[in-house]
Amino acid sequence: MTREFEIRLLGHPSRDGTLLAGDALALIKAFKELTYRLTRAVAERPGLGRTDAALERLGTVRVGLPESSTRVIFVVGEEAVLDVADPISTGVDEAFWELAHGLRANRRPAFVSESVADAVDQLVVALSKAARGAELTVPGHGRVEVRTSLLSRDPWRRRIPGGIGESGIHGVLEMVDLRTARFRLRDAAQNGIDLIDVRNAETAAHLVGEAVTATGVLALGRGTGHHRMEQAVIAERLDLDRQIGAAEVPSLTEVVHTAARKPAPAPLELAPEQLDDLLAALDG
Repeated sequence: MTREFEIRLLGHPSRDGTLLAGDALALIKAFKELTYRLTRAVAERPGLGRTDAALERLGTVRVGLPESSTRVIFVVGEEAVLDVADPISTGVDEAFWELAHGLRANRRPAFVSESVADAVDQLVVALSKAARGAELTVPGHGRVEVRTSLLSRDPWRRRIPGGIGESGIHGVLEMVDLRTARFRLRDAAQNGIDLIDVRNAETAAHLVGEAVTATGVLALGRGTGHHRMEQAVIAERLDLDRQIGAAEVPSLTEVVHTAARKPAPAPLELAPEQLDDLLAALDG
């Protein structure tokens, strides 16, 4: 069974029937991720368990952009299945409907987990960049209109336990998405840490592939989820000598070459009796 969700963009900068590639990719990625995470969340409810393969099919998303239209159509579900309502699909649609109202009211519904909230946050960013407003249509429920200038990301940010301050992590900066200010850092233990809502994204983008230090509020991932740092500031990582201002230690090759370039010392001039005293001292 498939269902059609619709996002009608209001006041986007491209002509009808087209979207900027970056806006389209961000919107599709955000909706797909939200659908998958909602499907997982609903399936965890008592009595609704499914295999991973079944959940993948239920969360399948296809995209359509009708000609001369500002609508983006998301077809969710498996086409080769009888048109019979599935409890998980029904639960996902109900969750979407509640989320649509939560978006408009900047209110996080009680059922929303950290994982789902992160996906909603991505959708908020994608909508805000794509258009001035949007109509969200949920099958079997209705339509909700939002103004992107009024959308807040605060309800969807990961809830950090009180008393946890900023920390610093070191590693190599691997990935950058300037549109969403999201980066990824790989530490010495090969852990991937997602850096969310980076404050100095434009500057940090030039450090991809370099050793960096990220400072922000760190939240540890659960299961296979990545660790993440909120509102990080990324800076080039200085080695210890540079941090304390110590002089750089030359290599052995540099020492040899430097010595070879110096003039030979003048011969030692000793009187005969001085030479006798020196030899006697060396003999002990």
